[in-house]
Amino acid sequence: MDFALRCNNLKCRAQLAEQAVVTTCSHIFCSACSHNLGLNATAHRTCPACETSLPNPDDAVSTQLNPTEDYKTSVLSGLSPSTIVECAGRALAFWSYQSTQEIVYQEYLAKSLTDKYNKLGTQVDKIIHDANTEITTLNQKLSSMQIDQEKLQAENTNLVQAYREKSRKHQQTQELYDRLKRKEMTAATQSAAFDSVDDVLGNSGGRTGHGRAPQQSLLSRQQGLPDSYDPSLGFGHQRDGSNGSGGSGGMMPPPPLRRPAAFGNQLFGI
Repeated sequence: MDFALRCNNLKCRAQLAEQAVVTTCSHIFCSACSHNLGLNATAHRTCPACETSLPNPDDAVSTQLNPTEDYKTSVLSGLSPSTIVECAGRALAFWSYQSTQEIVYQEYLAKSLTDKYNKLGTQVDKIIHDANTEITTLNQKLSSMQIDQEKLQAENTNLVQAYREKSRKHQQTQELYDRLKRKEMTAATQSAAFDSVDDVLGNSGGRTGHGRAPQQSLLSRQQGLPDSYDPSLGFGHQRDGSNGSGGSGGMMPPPPLRRPAAFGNQLFGI
C-alpha cells in the first residue's frame, strides 16, 4: 500500500498530492500552511513542527511531488554517482522519517481513542450501575407501595363492612325509634280521647234521663253492670237486707269510673 504524505501541521493534516514545502529537518507542509507559518520568508524562519532554525535559503524549498518525466531526467543529470547516492539516501531518510512520524501519530491517535474509549466505558459502566441501582430502588419502592395498597384495600374493605354494619344498626335503631314514636303518639291520642270522653260524660251528667241512657249503657258495659243499672239508686240490697229503694240513708255509692286499658283501642279501632 502506497504511503501518502500529509502536512506536518497538526491543525491541518491535509494530504499532499502536487506541491509542498520541505525543510532540511525532514518536515513537509502544504503551500497554505507554509505561507501562513512564515516559511516563505527569507529571514528568521523556524520549523513549525520542531522549531528548528532555518537560516539558509535552501533550508525550506518548494518541490513538486509529481514531477514530469523531463524533470526526472534532468534533475540529477551531471551529478557524480556519490552525490546522486547521497541525495537518494537523504530522500529515503526523509521518506522513512515521515513514515515513522505518521506511524507514531497514528499510534498516538489510537492510544488517545483507546483512553477515551476506556473513559467512556467507565462512564457507561457507572451510568449502568447507577441506573441498575435506581431501578432496584424503584422496584423496592414499587413493592412497598403495592404492599401499602393491599393494606389500604383491606382497610377499605373493613371500613365498608363496618359502614354496612353501622347502617344496619342505624336502620334498626330508626325502626325502633319509629315504633316508640308511634306508641307514644298512640298513648297521647288515647289519653286525649279519654279526656274528651270524660268531658262529654261530665257535661251530660246534668241532662235528662233519656240523654244519659246511652252514656250509662256504655259505662255499664265497660264496668260489667247491666244496662238497667242506675248509679243514683245504688245497689238493690244493702247489708241490713233492705233494697236501695227504701231510702237514701243506706245507699252505697257507685264505684269510681276507671279507664280500661283497652278502651281507647276499642274506641279508635287500634
